[in-house]
Amino acid sequence: MRRRLVRNTILVSVMVLAVLATPVVLLLKQATEEAVTSRLHATAAAISNVLADDVRSGRTLESRDVTNILGDTDRVEVRRGSEILLSWGPGIEDPMHRSVDGPLGTVIDVSTSGSDLTERLTRQFMLLGVLAAGGVLLAAVLAAIFGARLTRPLEQLAASAGRLGAGDFSAALPPPSGIREIDDIRTTLSTSATRLDQTLSSERSFTGDATHQLRTGLTGIALQLQLLALHDDENVKADATQALSQTDRLTATLDELLDLARGGRGSQRMIVHLHDIALEHRGDWMQRYQLRKRNLIYSGSGSSVVATPGFVGQIIDILIDNALNHGRGDVRMDVSGRQLQISDEGIIDEETAEGLFRGSDDPAAPHGRGLALSRRLAQADGGRLELVSRAPATFVLTFPAAHPT
Repeated sequence: MRRRLVRNTILVSVMVLAVLATPVVLLLKQATEEAVTSRLHATAAAISNVLADDVRSGRTLESRDVTNILGDTDRVEVRRGSEILLSWGPGIEDPMHRSVDGPLGTVIDVSTSGSDLTERLTRQFMLLGVLAAGGVLLAAVLAAIFGARLTRPLEQLAASAGRLGAGDFSAALPPPSGIREIDDIRTTLSTSATRLDQTLSSERSFTGDATHQLRTGLTGIALQLQLLALHDDENVKADATQALSQTDRLTATLDELLDLARGGRGSQRMIVHLHDIALEHRGDWMQRYQLRKRNLIYSGSGSSVVATPGFVGQIIDILIDNALNHGRGDVRMDVSGRQLQISDEGIIDEETAEGLFRGSDDPAAPHGRGLALSRRLAQADGGRLELVSRAPATFVLTFPAAHPT
C-alpha cells in the first residue's frame, strides 16, 4: 500500500506538471523575448544619446563611441535614409533587432544573435526542470511519510488480527494512531476480541463440564457392564463384553473431542488400520441394520493411515447412521488404500447436497450437524470427507498414508 501511494503520488505530480508545462513554457519564452527586445531598445536609445552631438555637428561617427555600450554579440547600424553612417559588430544570421529614431532623421538599429535568446531560454528551462524534479521528489518524500503513518498502524492491526484469528486473544492491539477511521477499526477489533474470548471461554468451560459429567456416567455404566461380564450366561457375558468395549471407545472419543474443542488438531494421531476400525464399527451397527431388515456389506483389505482412532470411529459411525436414517437399500463399506467409501441406494437432491456439510441446529433439518462434524474431524486429522456421488449417495473418507511414497 505504501509503495502504491508513493507511486500514485509521483504519477499525479508528473501529470500536473505536464499539464502546466505548456503554458509555463510559452509564458517563459514570451517573457524572455520581451526582455531581449527591451535590452536592445535600451541599447539603441543609449547609442542615440551618445552619438547625438556628432550627428548634429556633421562629424564622422566613430565605433569606439559605442563599443562600451554594445554587447559582445550585438551589432549596430546608424542610417539616414539609404546612407549608412556607422556599422559595427559581427555579422548575424537570423538576428533579433530593435530600432529607435535618432537626431536629424537618423535611425539607430541594434541587433543581436538568436543564440542569446536560446541561451537564456536554456538556462531558464534547466532551472524550471530542476524545480519540477525537486517538486516531484518532495511529493514522493511527503507521500512516503504519510504512507508510513497510514500503513504502519494498518500493518500492526493486521498482525494483531492474525494472532486473534489464531486464537491468541491476549494479543495487544497497537496504540491509537490519531487517524479516526483506523482507530475505529482498532476499537471494533478490540471489542470483537473480548467478545470472542468470553464466548470461547464459556463454550470451553461448558464442554469441559459436559465431558466430565458424561465420563462420570460412562464410568458407572462400565462398572455395571464389568459385573455383567462375570455372569454365568455366556450370551450375557458376550453382550456385556461388547458393550464394555464400546463404552471404552466412547470414553476415548470424548477425550479426543474435548482436545479438538480446546484447539487441538488430532494430537493423538498415530498409525491405525482403517480396515480394522471399519470392521469394528460395522459390528456395532449390524444389529440395528438387521432390525431395519437392511444389509451393511463390507469389502476391502488392510491399510494403514495416520489418524486419531476416535475421530475415525466417530466419522464412520456418523456416516453409517446417516445411511441408515436417510438412505435406502443396502449400504456398502469399501476400504481401499487410504480411503473408506460408504454408499447406499438413495439419492441426494442438488439443493440438499449444497448445504450437506454446513450443519444445522434445526432438529427437522435433513442431516443436522453430523456430516458437518465429520468433515471437521477429518480435516483436524489432515484428511478430507467428500460427497463424490449424489445418485447413488456415496461418501469418500481419505486420510494421509502411514508410509507416503
